[in-house]
Amino acid sequence: MKRMFAGALVVAALGTLGCGGAKASGPGAEAGASAGTARQSVEDLRAGLRAADQAMSDAAEKSGSAQAFADFVADDAVLLVDGVYAQKGKEAIRAWMAAHPLEAEGKVRWTPVRWDVSADGTLGYSLGNVSVESGGTSVRPAGRYLTTWKRQPDGQWRVAVAVHNASKTAMTPPAGFTPSSTLPAPEPRALAPAQVLEEAKAADRAFSAQSTSEGMGKAFTAWAAQDAVLPLGSAGIFGHDAVAKAYAPFTLDKIDLRWEPVLGDAAGSGDLAYTVGRAIATGKDEKGQPEVDHVKYLTVWRRQADGQWRYVADGGNSSPGAEGP
Repeated sequence: MKRMFAGALVVAALGTLGCGGAKASGPGAEAGASAGTARQSVEDLRAGLRAADQAMSDAAEKSGSAQAFADFVADDAVLLVDGVYAQKGKEAIRAWMAAHPLEAEGKVRWTPVRWDVSADGTLGYSLGNVSVESGGTSVRPAGRYLTTWKRQPDGQWRVAVAVHNASKTAMTPPAGFTPSSTLPAPEPRALAPAQVLEEAKAADRAFSAQSTSEGMGKAFTAWAAQDAVLPLGSAGIFGHDAVAKAYAPFTLDKIDLRWEPVLGDAAGSGDLAYTVGRAIATGKDEKGQPEVDHVKYLTVWRRQADGQWRYVADGGNSSPGAEGP
């Protein structure tokens, strides 16, 4: 979401490169469409989402990232890339990827380290590594991604929002970290998605309020789920304890980070949502002078067994100004 800052400098190699969403016809489509709107188990829905992520990677490797994104994203999808305002809509994303192809230095592919879905199977997310193969022999890390997915009425998964950042190292989950949540689920609910989204936005605003009053380090620790994942640092940040350790240095006297949600979506089952917004970080440069950074972010929220919303994934990158995301 709000990137790691020391003063106004990013101190971690943010990773995130967005990709996801199975097109209506093509590799992986059957995984989402075979059951149509029939009830599926959470395990089956997770498998369908994982297959969609793989299908889009296969398409990018075969046809290039611009075509893969155009085929897999929703019409109103949003892409967050570093240094510019968000690319909004399928055609804008296609144009951006055509001008900045991920495969510029070789064949591109990606692999998630975490993926999960809502209880009703309408919303999901994936997060992982991007690599590039050059010369048919050399495979190197090239980026990281965080993607939210929306399951369509026909059963297909499509990208809703994707975050993409370059990275020279891959995320490496620690032993025992599972690709999907194993934590107790909250009591089931049936609500209008808009109502659930308002709950998530309220949590996001409270998250920001704690950051401005107590410091971002305390806020990021307090609002992290036990199994939260952040695509930051040399190998990623996995779990609440790792978040607390990584963010401890970011005290209120060193950095003022505040944000507001602008966009988002949620599952009617009331357990999964995401927010997209803008943030501003005020710190000091090496000479002690005030310095300001503008950021856009994507945060994935899961309602915990105790009914509280906590973030399970968070990523973002810089914006040229205060507008946006």
